Amino acid sequence: MTAIDDALADALGRLRELDLGDTFEPRAAEATVLSGLHALVVPESVGGLGARMAEAAQALMAVGAVDGATALGFAMQVHVVGALVDSVAVPVGLRDRVYRAIVVDGALVNNAATEEGGGSPARGAVPGTTAVAEADGTWRLTGEKTWTTWLPNLSHVFVTARVADADPAEVGVWLVDLAADGVGRHPGFEAMGMRGSASGRLVLDGVRVPADALLARRRVDEPEPRGPAPGAWFGIAIAATYLGVGEGARDAVARWARDRRPGDGSSSVADVPSVQLRLGRADADLRAARIVILDVARRWDEATAGDDAAGLAAAAADVPFAKLVATRAAVAATDEALRIAGGPGFLAGSLERAFRDARAGLINPPLEDVAMTGFGRAVFERVGPGAG
Repeated sequence: MTAIDDALADALGRLRELDLGDTFEPRAAEATVLSGLHALVVPESVGGLGARMAEAAQALMAVGAVDGATALGFAMQVHVVGALVDSVAVPVGLRDRVYRAIVVDGALVNNAATEEGGGSPARGAVPGTTAVAEADGTWRLTGEKTWTTWLPNLSHVFVTARVADADPAEVGVWLVDLAADGVGRHPGFEAMGMRGSASGRLVLDGVRVPADALLARRRVDEPEPRGPAPGAWFGIAIAATYLGVGEGARDAVARWARDRRPGDGSSSVADVPSVQLRLGRADADLRAARIVILDVARRWDEATAGDDAAGLAAAAADVPFAKLVATRAAVAATDEALRIAGGPGFLAGSLERAFRDARAGLINPPLEDVAMTGFGRAVFERVGPGAG
C-alpha cells in the first residue's frame, strides 16, 4: 500500500466510527487531518502525499461513499490545493505558506466566493465584498460570504472581493487567516441536502490582510490569470464527491436487498428480477461516470506532467461533461436505491440522506445549463459555418 492508501484507509476507518448524519460533526473534518489525508494533494517535496488529480478523485469517491457531507468538505481542501499546485501566476511565497500551514499546522482551507443575492460566481457575478488598499500595503476586507463549506473547522479561506474604487472594476482573491480580528463565523441555513457540511456564512468586518496575501487580481472583463486549473480541479472534485454518494447508495441498497428476506425467508429481495434490473441500471450509470471522471483527470495529469498546454485545455473542456454525467448518475442511482428499498428507504437514514445529498450536486458549478449550452456551441463550431 502507498502512503495515500494508508491515509485514506485511516480516514475512512475514523469516519465509520462516527454517527454521521444531517448535523455537522467536527470530528469528521478532524479525521482527515489526524489521518494525514488533508495533505493529499500537497506535493511530496514539501511533506504532503503528492496525489495528482486522478488519485484525488478516487479518494473523494471513497469518502463520498461513506458520507457525502464529509466528502464535500474535503473536496474543498482538494480543489483549492490542487489549483495552487497546478496554476500559473501564483505567488511562490503564498503557495509555500499554504503548504506549510497544511503540513505543519493541519490547516483546512476553502474558497469563499458566493454571496447572498449576488448571483453565481460561475456566471461572472461581481462580489459585493470589498478590498480596500491601505497606505502601508495591507488590505482591509469587508463583506459576507455564504455557502462556505466546513466553516467551523476551517483555518484559512481564499476570499474573492472587488477592489474598492477601481475603474474599470477589478476583482481579486486574498488568503485570510480566520483567526484574524474581524472574522465572524455564522450558521448557514437548512438546505435540502448536504446538511452535515456546515456550509455557513463568513462575515468579514474590516479584516486586515498583508500585501503578500493577494493570490490573483484582474479586471472583471479579463480571463482568469491562473489559467484553467482552478475550474478543472473544482469540477473534478465535485464530480467525484457526488459520484461517491451514488456509489455508496448503490452498495448500501445492495447489502440491504441481499439481507432482507421477507415472508418465509426462503428468498431475499436481491432475488427479485426487477430489483436486479434497477440495481444494474444504477450500476451501469455509475460505472460509466467513473470511467469519464478518471479519463478526464488522467488526461489532465498527463498534460500537466508533459507541460502540454493544448492537452490541458482539452481536458479542462471535458470537466463540465464529467461533472454532468457524475451528478446525473448519482441522482439516478439514489432514486433507484429508494425504489428498491421501498418504504424502509424513505425512513430517515443513509439511503434517504443520500437521495437528498446527491441532488445538491445539481446546484454546484459547472451548472448543467451552462455545460449543455457550451456543448451545443462546440458542435456548431465543429460542423463549421452554414452555406450562404
